[in-house]
Amino acid sequence: MSKEEAVLRYPTAMSVFKQWLADGVITDDDLVKIEAIIAEKYGLSSNSIYREKYSQYKRERVINASRLDDLLK
Repeated sequence: MSKEEAVLRYPTAMSVFKQWLADGVITDDDLVKIEAIIAEKYGLSSNSIYREKYSQYKRERVINASRLDDLLK
């Protein structure tokens, strides 16, 4: 498989797992692990610009309006 094919197939595969996360089939931790496996499968290094960066803290970094009020007090 060429690098070009890998760069195209990686986000396609990840879109399935992101939907699973949204549907509650997998957890954030599962997605982090799956992403590493998929990246390895397609030969993308950990610092590749083509990899999506997933973190178990990604969702916690989003500030909703109620938390914003608490933070501003």
